Amino acid sequence: MNQIKRSNRSEEIQKALRDALPILLAYFPLSMTYGVLAAAGGLNGGLAVFSSVWIFSGGAQFMLLGMFASSVAPVTIVTTLLLLSMRHVLYGATMGPYLVNWRESRKWLAAIGLTDEGFAVTSSRAAQGDPLLPSYYITFAIAIYGSWIAGTAAGTGLGSFVTAELAEVLTFALPALFIALLAGGERTLPFIAAAGCGAVLATLAGMLQLGGIGLIVGGLAGATLGQQISRIRSRRTTTTRANAKRTIR
Repeated sequence: MNQIKRSNRSEEIQKALRDALPILLAYFPLSMTYGVLAAAGGLNGGLAVFSSVWIFSGGAQFMLLGMFASSVAPVTIVTTLLLLSMRHVLYGATMGPYLVNWRESRKWLAAIGLTDEGFAVTSSRAAQGDPLLPSYYITFAIAIYGSWIAGTAAGTGLGSFVTAELAEVLTFALPALFIALLAGGERTLPFIAAAGCGAVLATLAGMLQLGGIGLIVGGLAGATLGQQISRIRSRRTTTTRANAKRTIR
């Protein structure tokens, strides 16, 4: 029995590493870019790595660099980062039912994996009916977390060798990652409508200099719109099938 458990655990760990590999390959260069920009901007290397350990959010950390460079007030920085990170509360609420049988300590550890990309992978697997076992989920979470921290550490070491012009070019790394994730997503109408709505609202908020509020509003509005369209299409499909059955009878 113990041998079977060990075998199942080993399979779950291997599956987690396979699922995490694409994110690892994206996170390392992206976080290295953050480390380079942080070092080039004068942020202490230790603080840059600590921010990745403590915050672990690409959008928030890149925005943090911009606010530091603009000498934004500390209260504004903290408030903006909290607003920008509010979406993780929604991620946690979504994943909670799948982890209901976990020990409380493991649930706290699982929170490490609630990044945008991590949530997309694990929530999709859970929605397909695959159980999220601790051996799988925690391995997945720690793997992507470690990749982000390692990339930041590598980037801070390279920061002193990077010119200001190259550092400016590297700021496009985060938008490029999100564009790639969007391009590789579904092509259904609810998905496209949600992405479009969120993008428009977030862009408008950015133009109005509303900081992280736009990301929250855009995400909520986009998700709501996509869900409503999905429900309407589902009702239409159900109605069509019911009418077809009546016609056959």
